[in-house]
Amino acid sequence: MLTGIRTTFATGFMRLVLIALMSLLVGSFAIWGIGDIFRGGTSTTLATIGGTQVSQQTFQTMYNREVQNLGRMLGRGVTPDQARSFGIDQRVLSQLVTDATLDERGRQLGLGIDDATIRNRIVTSPSFRGPTGQFDVNTFRELLRQNGFTEQAYIDSERRVAVRQQIAGAISDKLGTPQVLLDAMARYQAETRTAQFVTIGARSAGDVPAPDAATLQTFFDARRAAFRAPEYRKLVMLTLSPEEQAAFVEVPADQIDAEVARLRDTAEKRTVQQITFANAEEAAAASARIKAGLDFAELAKERNISDTDLTLGTLSRAEITDPPVRDATFALAEGTVSEPVRGSFGTVLLRVTKAEPFNAEAMREQARIRLARELGRVAVNDLHDKIERERASGLPLADIASKVGLAVSVVDAVDQSGQDPSGAQLNLVGGAELLPAAFRADVGMENEAVQVRQTGASIWYEVAAITPARDRALDEVKDRVEARWREEEVKNRIAKAATEMTEAVRQGKTLAELAQPLGLEVKTSGALTRTATEGDWGSGAVQTLFVTPKGSVANAPAADGIDRIVFVTLDVALPANAPVDARTQAQLTQSIEDDILGQYIARLQKDFGANVNQTVLRRAIGAGDGG
Repeated sequence: MLTGIRTTFATGFMRLVLIALMSLLVGSFAIWGIGDIFRGGTSTTLATIGGTQVSQQTFQTMYNREVQNLGRMLGRGVTPDQARSFGIDQRVLSQLVTDATLDERGRQLGLGIDDATIRNRIVTSPSFRGPTGQFDVNTFRELLRQNGFTEQAYIDSERRVAVRQQIAGAISDKLGTPQVLLDAMARYQAETRTAQFVTIGARSAGDVPAPDAATLQTFFDARRAAFRAPEYRKLVMLTLSPEEQAAFVEVPADQIDAEVARLRDTAEKRTVQQITFANAEEAAAASARIKAGLDFAELAKERNISDTDLTLGTLSRAEITDPPVRDATFALAEGTVSEPVRGSFGTVLLRVTKAEPFNAEAMREQARIRLARELGRVAVNDLHDKIERERASGLPLADIASKVGLAVSVVDAVDQSGQDPSGAQLNLVGGAELLPAAFRADVGMENEAVQVRQTGASIWYEVAAITPARDRALDEVKDRVEARWREEEVKNRIAKAATEMTEAVRQGKTLAELAQPLGLEVKTSGALTRTATEGDWGSGAVQTLFVTPKGSVANAPAADGIDRIVFVTLDVALPANAPVDARTQAQLTQSIEDDILGQYIARLQKDFGANVNQTVLRRAIGAGDGG
C-alpha cells in the first residue's frame, strides 16, 4: 500500500497536490498555535533587565514560598486570589527585579566574592547551627533539601547576595539623618491631646426587632457572595515525616555512648584559673604553700598576675587544647587546686572556681533523640525513593502506601482555607503548603510532593473529587444572615445617634447636656500620643482626634469597632525639646538609606531597560489570561 502511495505522488500533477496539502497543513499548525515550534516555544522568561533574565520558575519558587509563609502565619491555606490581594505577586516580582538589577550592575562592574568569604558566611549563619551551637553539616544539608537547594546552587545564590550587598552598601550605608528631620519627628511623636467624650453603645440602638422576610431576603441578595459555599475537595494524602520515623528507630547503646561523650566535650564546662611556673620545682614549692594554707589568689598577687590573666575563662573540654591541662581541669572538684601539672607550655597549678554540672541522663536522652532523628532521616530518604519508584508505575497512593508500610489519610471535604463544610477548621499537617498546591491540581492528576519546611515532612496527595463553589439559598444560612443583619443594624443606629449628637454639639449644645437624658457618662481622656490607645480609644479614634482641632467636635469608632465615641478636643500640647528615641532614629535612617538605594536601582533599571512579560506573570500566579 505504501509503495502504491509513493508511486502515485512521485511525478507530475499529484506531486504538486501533495506539496499544496503539506503547505496547508503547516499553515494550519501556525494558525492554531503549533507555530510555537518554529518560534522557539512558549517563553519562560518573566522579566529581563539588561542582559539578566528572571525565569518563571525562579518567580514561582519564591512566590510559592511566600504564599506558604503567609499560610503558616494565618494557620490555614491561602488561595491564589487571597495571595494577590495581599500583594504577594507584586512584592516577589519587585524583589526579583531589584535583585536582577543589582546582579546586572555587578556583572558590568566585574564584582565577585572569593570562596573563603562565602564559606565564612555559611559556617557563621545561625540557621545552620547544630545541637552544639556550631555549624553542623547535617543541619545545613537538611535545610537545603527542605528548601529545594543543592549545595552548589545555594553557594551560587549566596555569592550573588554578597555582591548585591556590596553594591547596596556602597550606595546607601551610613548616610545618617538630618537633625531638622529628627527634631520634626520628635515634636510629632511627643505631641499629646486630651478630649472630653462620651461612648455611645448598643443600648442607644434600642430594641432591634427581627427583620421581616422581605428585608432579610433583600439584605441577603445584596451580600450573596459573602455567604457563598466555597469549592471543596476530597484529598487523599500520604505523609512521610522524619519525626514519625524517628519515633520507630532503636538507637544502639554504643552509638548513644559515643554521642554523649561528644556532647560532654562541648557541654561540660569549668571556670578555671591557672598559674604558670618556670620549672617543676618552683611549682611544687608553691603547691606545698597552698596546702599549708596560702590562698591561690594571694599566690597570684605575689607573682604579679592580674585577675584578668589569672582566669582562663569558662571552658569546655574541646576548648582546652593541652591534654594534660584538660584532664587535670576536669578531674578537679569545684574550689580545689591541682597538683603541679606539666603542660605543653610549662608546669602549672590549676583551680576550678565553678563547675557547671553535666546531667548525663538528660544528655543521654538528648543524644538518643538526635541520633534517632539522623537515622530517621536515612529511613525517610529510603522510603522517599521507594515511594517515587512506585509512583512511576502509576499506582494510586493508597496502594503505594500499603506497599511501603505506611497509611494514607483522607479528608472528605476541605476548602482553600482549611475548613470543612460545617465551618470547622481542620488540623491538616502541612496545610499551609498542601492546600494551595491541591487547589491548583485536578482529579486524576499525578502531583509532586509538597515539602513542609517546619517539620521536613513530604506529603504526596491526590484530588479524589471536587465539589464546585455555589451560591447558597437563604434557608441554608438564615441564622448567619440574620445575625449579620442585626449586627449591621445596631452599628447603623449607633452611627446615626453619634452623628446627631455631633451635629447638636456643633449647634451649641454641650456633651453634658446631651449625655444626661441618655444616661451616658461624660469622661475626659488622658494625654494621648499618636500611637497610644486607652479604654474605648482605639487607634482609629486616636487618629481622628489628631486631625480634629482644639475645641472642635467629631466622632469615631470605639476600640470594639461597634460603639462610637463622640468627643471634643480639649487640649493640644507640643513639647519644645523632646528627644527622638533610638528606635525611631534608626528607622528614619533606614528609610533614607532605602529611598536612596531605591532611586539608584530605579535609575539602573531605566538605563538597562527593564521589561516584564505580563502573560508569563499571569501564568505563574495562576491568574489566567484575564489577570
